[in-house]
Amino acid sequence: MDLHETRSRLSADSTLDKPGLRKDILSLIYSYRFTKIKVKGGGREVWIYGGPERDYVIIPESFCSCMDFTIRVVSRGETPYCKHLLGLEVARRLGKYREIEMEVQDVIKVVREVFAKGFSRTLHRILYKY
Repeated sequence: MDLHETRSRLSADSTLDKPGLRKDILSLIYSYRFTKIKVKGGGREVWIYGGPERDYVIIPESFCSCMDFTIRVVSRGETPYCKHLLGLEVARRLGKYREIEMEVQDVIKVVREVFAKGFSRTLHRILYKY
């Protein structure tokens, strides 16, 4: 499955009509767990899903750092996206996400922390001011 097919299926998907997944996706969205990080002066952006146990780096319509994406999407090709990609798509359409701006070196630090530790202390300090 290529990127174009993933994008078109995300746009046309009726997955939210499936009872169990609908509740799961809506809880992702309405808890404002998605954060759009804009790079100051760069026009670039990175999305982070801040989960209860782990954080994930997301590239809209393309990539999520969660294990479900790695196994079911990339390895097995069972589905074109994980619940985080689907949730992000809906959150973007509804405007249910946080947005912050950071220097490029801080964005790199956040992404490195998520990949190395599964959690970005830097991002959480900014979002929750502790």
